[in-house]
Amino acid sequence: MPDGIAIDRSRNTVVITRAYRAGIDKVWWAWTDADAISQWWGPEGWAATVHEMDVRPGGRWRFQLAPLDGSAGPVRILATYGTVVPRAELSYEDTFADEAWTADGTGTFPTTVAFATDGTGCTVEVSATFPDGAALQRAVELQMAEGYAEALDRLAGLLENPSNERGTTMSTLTSADGTTIAYETAGSGPAIIVVSNVAEDRSGVAGLAEALSAHFTVLTFDRRGRGASGDPQPYDPAREIEDIAALVEVLGGSAALTSGSGGSGLTLDAASALGDKVTGIYLYEPSFIVDDSRPPAPADYVEHLDALIADGKRGEAVEYFMTRMIRVPAEYIPAMKQDPSWDEMAKYAHTYAYDARILRGLQDGKPLPADRWSIEAPVAVSVGSNGEEFIRKGAHALASVLPDVTVLTLEGHDHSAFWMAPEPVAEQIRGFLQR
Repeated sequence: MPDGIAIDRSRNTVVITRAYRAGIDKVWWAWTDADAISQWWGPEGWAATVHEMDVRPGGRWRFQLAPLDGSAGPVRILATYGTVVPRAELSYEDTFADEAWTADGTGTFPTTVAFATDGTGCTVEVSATFPDGAALQRAVELQMAEGYAEALDRLAGLLENPSNERGTTMSTLTSADGTTIAYETAGSGPAIIVVSNVAEDRSGVAGLAEALSAHFTVLTFDRRGRGASGDPQPYDPAREIEDIAALVEVLGGSAALTSGSGGSGLTLDAASALGDKVTGIYLYEPSFIVDDSRPPAPADYVEHLDALIADGKRGEAVEYFMTRMIRVPAEYIPAMKQDPSWDEMAKYAHTYAYDARILRGLQDGKPLPADRWSIEAPVAVSVGSNGEEFIRKGAHALASVLPDVTVLTLEGHDHSAFWMAPEPVAEQIRGFLQR
């Protein structure tokens, strides 16, 4: 079907079609990654701000559109995803919303986006359905279809140049079970993969990736359920190991691994499975709880998080994680909810239960299992000098169950250094891996 706009009054639909030279993986990324879609969504002269983008059935997409010249106030729209078939179809129902992100009662508008391989590129067909002929006519008079077409034209520009200001290049691969995994590469030198923590996508470790790129070929990626990567259900930690295995192959078949805090469990599990394909490991403050120096994870931790997410209580899941695992005093929570980072954590709140599954047996207040990992590669475990005692005990516990572990101290830093102080962390990684 050629590019264009078709109005079907018999079905009360508007269909906009656009062909791209980019492959279907890249086009899918542009529709499902919050940072990407904010660069092209909306008509020419308007800016999109994405507040939430949970691309899975029942997930929400909250965004606002505002004219760049300030000639009108922002328009807030709340969409709920129905069908999500990676690289094939998205469907959602959107409605206008007020400042509290509550539907304003003007009705919902079902939209379906179909993706199809077209020779060397991809074709996108957007079908918007209206409740009746009058609603369709209003959309025609408001030039909604033309606005969509302008947005799809802007998408073409992004697809032709998906690199960002850090010089990274976004790509995707298909993991062993068919799931799309989005990743970025930067720099040159020995290969290293940065594994992100719970409730963050690859942008969360962008600072460390940039610092490492001066001496390494750095790969960051969206773990399952985050960013532009898929999230098939039911979740299985073994699939995340397969994802890392596929990423190692992208880098030529071997790479070092690094992570911090809750990402350390997955990193060690992957290293154990990949054997000599992993050249070295650097972990910053693994969140292992190996004795009574702090309370362990609640016995029903995973189940409670799953129940909150199933009920749509994402904010409560964040609060539960913060108070029960991070041990943030309850009186601090109201102020934290006012920070934009709270919405980002709520967006990925389902991943708290994902990582909790991986960390089972590592946060129980008991010694680390002696038979979980078989790793011959050298491992560095760094602890901030301003960090908590239970973290240092966990680092030494890891040294007692693996053959080649060096415990390091990052002077003058605490648990946040992996994200907030990337330069000294990168220097310590380099010193260990390139010794």
